[in-house]
Amino acid sequence: MRIIIEAPLLVSAQQARYPLALLELFNLCLDQDCHTLEVEPLDAPELKLWTDMLTPAQRDEIELILDASTERQLRDPPASVVRVADVEEAEWEGTVPRLPLRSAVALLRKPLRVLIEGVHDEAFLHATVPHFYRARFEDWSKRELLKLEHRGGLQNLGHALEQECEVRERRLRLFVMFDSDARKHGEPHSESKKVARFCKRKTLAHHQLERRAIDNYIPEPAIERWLKQKHPREFDGRWRPRLQAFRLLSDEQRHHYNMKRGLRGDREGAGLADIFDDLVRTKPDQAAHLEEGFSPAVAESFQERIPDAWLAQDGQTDELMRLFETLLRAA
Repeated sequence: MRIIIEAPLLVSAQQARYPLALLELFNLCLDQDCHTLEVEPLDAPELKLWTDMLTPAQRDEIELILDASTERQLRDPPASVVRVADVEEAEWEGTVPRLPLRSAVALLRKPLRVLIEGVHDEAFLHATVPHFYRARFEDWSKRELLKLEHRGGLQNLGHALEQECEVRERRLRLFVMFDSDARKHGEPHSESKKVARFCKRKTLAHHQLERRAIDNYIPEPAIERWLKQKHPREFDGRWRPRLQAFRLLSDEQRHHYNMKRGLRGDREGAGLADIFDDLVRTKPDQAAHLEEGFSPAVAESFQERIPDAWLAQDGQTDELMRLFETLLRAA
């Protein structure tokens, strides 16, 4: 989060009432390296008046924090912005809220809450984070600067978001990831569209998966690895033909195939998408191998780290980079 301190706050009655709060705000930005902090304007006389009241060690620390924040702001700017101002109550007009000092401190004490649908979504994030973002994601998760929270399916997630957004401050510490449930490329399910529209309307940081569900981000080698561990005796006879048939699907078909229940699962549900019509009509032997899917437990494949090379070969790199950039910038 980008924190902009309006210079008059530094010498305000508010600062005099809570003299330790301002130092805590600076220290939070130092300790939680997902935030940046700046004083506006930087050459304001109020900054010198305030720092003159500090010890030499404190002045050095303030200078260090401001310099580090400037560097981080240029390199990897946070997406969310708040202003800390000499106001008694939060002001929400415009695109950047203005918060009183103690409200800003309370906000920075809170982690970024990452709302996801279920426990396998959490495993998905840890298993697929690109190398470029891995250290930061794992470190911030371990230090609980990120807090992953499960909210069930899309409908439950939508209801939870409505409740969360009743408190405006919570919107600033939320990121949402959810399935598209798309049966074909570029056509998310109506429930997923509803959640996406809500996130945009409330300006919530979010990522709607482009493929049908997290299961569709399991590269074929990872499915094979999991099946060999889960069904070693049955692999050659039962699962290898299904994997070979899956491998021959087009990208769109693999990205929107019902990984849990197969073609039959869709046929017995809302109906089989037309992207499989040609497969069923012209390649019945291949289609027959894909009738059953890879079991409801296929997302267990994410319990092991997915190598970056497998993700790249499966064409996931660009989307995963966007997902984790959006998530981490929201912190």
